[in-house]
Amino acid sequence: ENSKLIATSLERERFQQEMMVAQQMQKRLLPQRIPAYKSLDVAAVSEPSLEVGGDYYDFMALGSDRLGVVVGDVSGKGVSAAFYMAEVKGIFQALSRVAGSPRDLLLSANLALVDSLERNAFISLLYAIFDTTKSNVTLARAGHCPMIHISGETTRMVRPSGLGLGLTHDKIFEESTEEMSITLRNGDICIFYTDGLSESRNSEGEEFGYDRIVDVALHSQKDSAESIKDSIVQEVRN
Repeated sequence: ENSKLIATSLERERFQQEMMVAQQMQKRLLPQRIPAYKSLDVAAVSEPSLEVGGDYYDFMALGSDRLGVVVGDVSGKGVSAAFYMAEVKGIFQALSRVAGSPRDLLLSANLALVDSLERNAFISLLYAIFDTTKSNVTLARAGHCPMIHISGETTRMVRPSGLGLGLTHDKIFEESTEEMSITLRNGDICIFYTDGLSESRNSEGEEFGYDRIVDVALHSQKDSAESIKDSIVQEVRN
C-alpha cells in the first residue's frame, strides 16, 4: 500500500512539474516588454485562472507611428487551450506584418485556423491598429468582447460585427467581419480584455461586469495606463 501511495505521489509531482514548465513557457509567449510610443501609454496583465490557459495578448510594431494590438480567448481551458494560444501567436506574428488592415488579418487568420481546430473549439479575437500620426484606432472583431472607449465623460462599447475564428470558412465569415475606425483625442482610454475580467464572480455569484470596468477607469482617468490597469485588477480582487 505504501509503495502504491509513493508511486501515486511521484506521478502527481511529475505532473505538477510539467505543468509548471508549461506555465513558464506560456508566460514567455506573452510580450516581455511594453512597447513605447510618444503619444501612447500602454499597460497589460495576464493572470490565468488555472496553471495554463487560452487568453492571449500581443503587440506588433508596424513602424514608428503604428502599433498593432491583439487580444484573444480560446474556447475551453487548460493545456489544449494553451496549445491553440501558441498557434494563434504564430499566426498573428506572421500575418500582422503583411495584412493591410485588421479585417484582412482576421480573414487570413480564419483561413489558417479553420482546418486545424477541433470541431468544438473556436477563438475570439480583437485586433486594432493605433496610428499616432492620424490619431485614430482601426479595429476588427472576431466574436470577442467589445473594446471600451472612454473620451472625457463619454463611454462606449466599440463592437464591430464578426464571428469567432475557426467556426466556418464559408463566405458568411467574410461578410460578417466588419472594420471600424475611431478618432482619438488627448486623454482617451481604450480597454481591451477577455471575459475572464468581466465575468469574474464573487462568493455570491455576482459578475464583475462591464459597468465596474468603466467606473474604475473613469475614476482613474487622469492616471497612467499602469495605474488604471492596477486599479481595475484590484477592484476585481476586492
